[in-house]
Amino acid sequence: MFYHFSLKKLAALSSALLLSACASQQQSQEQVEIASEALGHEEPEWSTPFWERWTEGGNENQSNAKQRNQSVDNSRKPGRIIEFPSSLATNLAIIGAPDSLYRELDNMAADYGYRLIPRSELSDALTHTPACEDTTSEACAEALAAYPGARLVVTIEGGNAVTITDAASNARWSATELTSGKQGEELLELVSQRADIAPWAMKAFRADDGRLYLSAGRANGLEAGDELAIHEPGTLVRAPNGQPITWRAGERVGTVRIGELFGSDLAALVPVAGQRPTPEHDLVLIDK
Repeated sequence: MFYHFSLKKLAALSSALLLSACASQQQSQEQVEIASEALGHEEPEWSTPFWERWTEGGNENQSNAKQRNQSVDNSRKPGRIIEFPSSLATNLAIIGAPDSLYRELDNMAADYGYRLIPRSELSDALTHTPACEDTTSEACAEALAAYPGARLVVTIEGGNAVTITDAASNARWSATELTSGKQGEELLELVSQRADIAPWAMKAFRADDGRLYLSAGRANGLEAGDELAIHEPGTLVRAPNGQPITWRAGERVGTVRIGELFGSDLAALVPVAGQRPTPEHDLVLIDK
């Protein structure tokens, strides 16, 4: 009798505990769902094993990771993420480079936003420019700025000593030794650092027909109708140790427009407003 009564009490007690546990679990689950909804969390698909859920979402997860890795990799590729203010190719005058290095530079220049002035054209200009007896001088860079349109004059001596002069900012940097086995890449990286001191800028010149011209064209990305602002000569800013650090454009005094394009690297200029440009003025592309 006592045994039978104890079994009944035990069964009742077990049922009560089970119902209490279920109620508690249901209440906890409801609390979790409310909290998840408040936080904007999606309810996981608990009926699907975690390894299957990972497989189903694996392609997306792997794709996102791959994109992130590619972004990191691309950011480390030298010269490929450099942003140029006007998206125009900048003219480089390369002087004294061995044939192998010149070919390497010519093949890579466009990837860095540059265009090499053809050797024959540059050689002819140097022959007829007395100021370029010293090609590393500011006077030479200024003379080559109008024709054949060099923004940066790069002189290579002894195979690996590089001196860069900027015709736009009138900055000159002392000789730098190329030390890596990839001289072309190292040189273009160095040029990019120097060119960053000022925006894309060029000088106009007047030919014997009386018209104004610019030593840039389709090869640089110019199109007929593009307009350029005419600025007074700018100001080079130096650090206390004399190192060029930035350049401030001079006052804007007029506007010209690209008229005709001749070949790949010559354009006629049409005055639009203000002063007519002289070889001393800086011409800066007006972004559309």
